Amino acid sequence: MNNTIMKAMIKKDLMDIFRSKNLFATLIIIPILFSVILPAAVLGSALFMDIEKLAGNDARKLIDSFITHLNKESLSLDTPEQQFVYLFINNMLPSLFLLVPIITASVVAANSFVGEKERRTLESLLFSPVTIKTLFVSKVLGSFIPSLLVSAFSFFLSGIVINALGYRLFGQMIFPSANWLALILCLSPMVSLMTVLLNVFISSRVKTFQEAQNIGGVIILPVVGMMAGQASGLFLVGAQVILLISLGIFIINLILLQRITKYNDRYVLFEKQIH
Repeated sequence: MNNTIMKAMIKKDLMDIFRSKNLFATLIIIPILFSVILPAAVLGSALFMDIEKLAGNDARKLIDSFITHLNKESLSLDTPEQQFVYLFINNMLPSLFLLVPIITASVVAANSFVGEKERRTLESLLFSPVTIKTLFVSKVLGSFIPSLLVSAFSFFLSGIVINALGYRLFGQMIFPSANWLALILCLSPMVSLMTVLLNVFISSRVKTFQEAQNIGGVIILPVVGMMAGQASGLFLVGAQVILLISLGIFIINLILLQRITKYNDRYVLFEKQIH
């Protein structure tokens, strides 16, 4: 692979993100929603409202079912507000946070080949001496890097909001926990890469950005299932489970990468995108 060509293509894809108002807005709105607004709303409710009355009996039962499994460490979880916030921040919010790398990676990666077609620049790429392997690796990295940076920035924002508001409730900083560290260091990069690989493959096969985005959106379903399972009290996702899931997705990524580079060639891309 030609590293010079690859760097140029990655730089071009990154610049295309800033040129597209929709893509750039997604990279800003999603982190603010899940990293600032959501945790601030929950912590604000715990500080200024009666959580027990606000949440109701169902939430109380859910907290009681989880409280024996929570790693309390040196925290004093005596009040319903502390118990609810601790449960949400360390078990519910990490699952929601996964939507940040998934959505950003999906939107950026779905625009990879389809964006080239809509801008009528794919023809020049296909007729250029760039190898298909170089083309795909460049597209994958051009989508993975923004997703990784957005996830890291969102993690940083979450830490500021959670610790700033949570200190008043707990008397100490509660972020990051073991769950969050396992998430941001292992699961989030693996999920981002899997999302990028699937979406790059999909976008190389469809003709419009909307088609690529709709098909790629299926990746969100497992995360929704994980959130629903925790919210219903069926299971609790801890650091060890997160690491195991990360390992499983790592293996899936290796298989996907092998299949994608094997089943994509210049003629297929030309047929799907040009004709």
